[in-house]
Amino acid sequence: MFDVSVQTVMESLQLVGALSSETGTSPVIVTSLGTLCGSGDSDKFVSLLFETNPLDHRCDTRIEMTARPLEVIYDAVSALS
Repeated sequence: MFDVSVQTVMESLQLVGALSSETGTSPVIVTSLGTLCGSGDSDKFVSLLFETNPLDHRCDTRIEMTARPLEVIYDAVSALS
């Protein structure tokens, strides 16, 4: 029998809106809070681990997922233009 361990990490997420002709900038609509708070490398936005036959033998298959909160900003002025 073979063991498989796969881990993937997403460090941050940021979604920006359309470029404003008035200000010349793009508004940030969605961002991971770790990015705003300046948290360290240990606080990833999303972390996913998949294992078969883990070394601690507490289970046959393990899936662990952790995620940090998102901040979603709705800009009503941009939505009307």
